[in-house]
Amino acid sequence: MSISFPRCLLLGTALVNLSAFAEHSTLETVLVTATRAPQHLADVAASVGVLDQATIEALNPSHASELMNRIPGVNIVQLGSGGEGVAAAIRQPVSYNPVYLYLENGVPTRSAGFFNHNALYEVNTALANGVEIIKGPGSALYGSDAMGAVINSLVGQPATEDRSTITLEAGEFDHYRSQLRAARVSDHNSYTANVSVGKNGSWRDNNDSERQELVLGWFRQLDSAWQVNTVLSASKVAMATGGSALSLADFYSQPEKAGNTIGYRDVSALRLSSAFEFSGDDHSLSITPFIRSNALTYVATWALNTGRVQPAPAWCPSCSPALDSQDAHINEDGHDSIGVLLNYRQDLSEYSFVISGVDIDRSRGEQTQFYIERTDNDPGQYWLSYQKAGRLYDYTVDYLSVSPYIHAESQLTERLRGSAGLRYDAIAYDYQDNIASAPQDPGHLRPLDQSLDFEHLSPKLGLVYDFSDSINGYTSYRHAFRIPSASQLFRAGDTADSTALAPVTADSIEFGLRGNLDAASRFDLAVYYMRKQDEILSIADPQTGTRRNANAGETSHRGIELGLERDISERLDIGLAYTRSKHRYEEWIDRSGDYSGNTMPDAPESFINARLNYRPELLNGGYIEFEWLRQGEHWLDEKNDNDGIAGDRDKYDGHNLLNIHAEYQLNAQLSFYTRIYNVTDRRYAETTSKYGPAFTPGSPRLATIGMRVDL
Repeated sequence: MSISFPRCLLLGTALVNLSAFAEHSTLETVLVTATRAPQHLADVAASVGVLDQATIEALNPSHASELMNRIPGVNIVQLGSGGEGVAAAIRQPVSYNPVYLYLENGVPTRSAGFFNHNALYEVNTALANGVEIIKGPGSALYGSDAMGAVINSLVGQPATEDRSTITLEAGEFDHYRSQLRAARVSDHNSYTANVSVGKNGSWRDNNDSERQELVLGWFRQLDSAWQVNTVLSASKVAMATGGSALSLADFYSQPEKAGNTIGYRDVSALRLSSAFEFSGDDHSLSITPFIRSNALTYVATWALNTGRVQPAPAWCPSCSPALDSQDAHINEDGHDSIGVLLNYRQDLSEYSFVISGVDIDRSRGEQTQFYIERTDNDPGQYWLSYQKAGRLYDYTVDYLSVSPYIHAESQLTERLRGSAGLRYDAIAYDYQDNIASAPQDPGHLRPLDQSLDFEHLSPKLGLVYDFSDSINGYTSYRHAFRIPSASQLFRAGDTADSTALAPVTADSIEFGLRGNLDAASRFDLAVYYMRKQDEILSIADPQTGTRRNANAGETSHRGIELGLERDISERLDIGLAYTRSKHRYEEWIDRSGDYSGNTMPDAPESFINARLNYRPELLNGGYIEFEWLRQGEHWLDEKNDNDGIAGDRDKYDGHNLLNIHAEYQLNAQLSFYTRIYNVTDRRYAETTSKYGPAFTPGSPRLATIGMRVDL
């Protein structure tokens, strides 16, 4: 019995080995995201983190942050006090803007016109076969949004053997999760099914959630040259969002209190793709048609404030008293897509090749926002009840992108390899307002029906030099861009028409060094500088509290990322992911002031993930791992002056957390594991806000236990 598998299954392990002592070469790690084809890390002129299936299954993460933050330069933030929400800080501050591109098997999980910073909760991370993260711009190959990073989850990949595994997990505060992983292999077919069902009661009031995930894969070898892998991926999330920010007093005295009892979020996502692959002697072809559907409904808890008329603030004596919740709303949106990815590779010699292709995405998006008013009589700042009070927005947007690209690599000398790439994106929006009457609220104006077009060229250049067989270095220039999203263009705020927005652009230079110091030590070092122009801001009017969108500034982003692994012995190893960065306003003037030269808020100066993994004989093939997490300090607002305007503090001091992971293998079929998070029970903030200021408390000490059965 024989079967040929897609080359994208050839995943390596780069600086993330969890519990298996193995001497391996970092440079031999194989990944697919950097060129859309299998390639050794040694040939890639970029910093890339790779997580393999063994690591994912050993950690069995409940949230993407538990997995991806092991990669240097990557900080995935868990939102909602241990909830399902996601934000990222990869070569950016903690960002809610469209600066990251999320892929599943190389296919964007969302159209570029309909970005959501929570997109990772639509991806089935715990059921993945691997994860690859390209840090920095990836627009030359993937287009809009690929500025801070490209994150590609590989799911539904073909199995190499029959398998059935059931995992049951339980934890404090009514946390339950059950999972099934199954695979069957025949002469020309491979079938996989992964299912996960979970519930989390949460340690905070009104913050419970439920999650269901499904991944089905069918691989078929059509003949000696053609193969196809079809993957269906679906997820559904329902959660209360009382785990929002608290006042400083509540953060310290009663962090379990719900920020708002009315908050909720309902999410559903469905993706279906078939990757048809042809392999010839010196060329290959990939054709991947896909469909997807995303739907989302939520209360915008960040826009609620107190829901009462507030007096003029002390720092603005000329301002009039005003309702502080003029943008409070329920949002209903979604988009359905159909598209195809075409990719052709021609080998020019043993060490040179050209990859060309085109991505086509046709999507229809809809968005409706209902204004809500607070109806309870509670004197506190948190909403207990509300009523709808009319539509703020109701529109439909048709989106079309056609994006050809080319990428070439060649061995320039025995030790020097060069690469270059260029992508052209042609993008069109067709907008239609579904509200017949003229806008009555000056804070929520609407543009006229119209069509918009964007065009952009994204180049990249790279060099890789082999200092030895085990160490190489690289340098690269990469350009990135992101188009204004549909919500930024067509939710105009108090500007009559915000459709004149231009794309945000970025230019990045990077230097790196990586490899094996010896048979037991691996390292990865990257230094980068990125400058972004024409940043799109949502600017608040100090008198009315309404907002407008504008291309209003430039920012710079620089940092160093270091990954280290050392196998101390056959049973003991250590790992380190260290990041230090500086994110600065270069030119930044809005209605509230001039912040040029200041450090950006929500930009921790450092992140550290350090691990010690021990595999004693008494655990019978299991392990115990101690994980230390450190987040550095950051400013709460743009002023950087400790003047007390943001409350009695203007900086968050950062935090240190200790986690413990352990597993015991009773026999070849049965193992038990436990996870203890925040072992020292530290009070810390997941995220912060300058308004108040406000702090979202992170989870206290939490423990889970589980069992894994191989049938």
